[in-house]
Amino acid sequence: MQFYKSYIRPKAIGFDLDDTLYDNRPVLINAEKKLHQFLLQEFPKTQQLTISDWTDIRLAVTRLQPTLQQDITLARQASLKQGLLNSGYTQQQANDGMMRAMEVFLASRNNITLSSSVHDTLALLKKHFRLFVITNGNADIKRFGIDHYFEFALQPSQEISPAIAMKPASDMFIEAEKRLALSGNDILYIGDHPTSDIKGSGEMDWQNGWFNAHQRPLIHYKKPQQLPTFEYNDILQLTNLTQ
Repeated sequence: MQFYKSYIRPKAIGFDLDDTLYDNRPVLINAEKKLHQFLLQEFPKTQQLTISDWTDIRLAVTRLQPTLQQDITLARQASLKQGLLNSGYTQQQANDGMMRAMEVFLASRNNITLSSSVHDTLALLKKHFRLFVITNGNADIKRFGIDHYFEFALQPSQEISPAIAMKPASDMFIEAEKRLALSGNDILYIGDHPTSDIKGSGEMDWQNGWFNAHQRPLIHYKKPQQLPTFEYNDILQLTNLTQ
């Protein structure tokens, strides 16, 4: 664990999920495969579409509706419906198919197993701090059984008013401050992404910890990163925060 700024013991610690508490790449690869298998079996008119084609449809849909870029669940729903329509299904069939397909995807997307180190660390931290989640993804802490560690979890949404934008926008950070009745140095945020997590929380004057699992350089020649409070590469290092 490498500290770059003065650390003040916080009252609450927030966590990102994907690629911070687990490796999200194999989870998403498996979810995409399960989704594609379902579509091929239940909607044979989509046989001409590969997983890559479905991704292209999603990108095209978000270009036409930029607000979908702030809500990955809504973006996937829209792309599934559009792909089914493009394949010759009716509006009703496409809508029903989208809903069934989303359930298949989310079931696999939340098939996440955390390491014992993550469980042990969260259990210990919970004894000393208030814990919460802010994530841009659509993993559900209840569906994969870690909600007992956290007070709440926040995710972006374009289906409510006012809409909640993704990190690094301030929307979810502000909402967390309201729920916690805390701000500034009283909150520490943990995440792997230099922009979404470190820049986003840093602009709220929160302390932050950068999970740098792959030992990336702190300063990239093209895009200098905002300096985190500290950097770590093993979840168990966070247990030092209780001392």
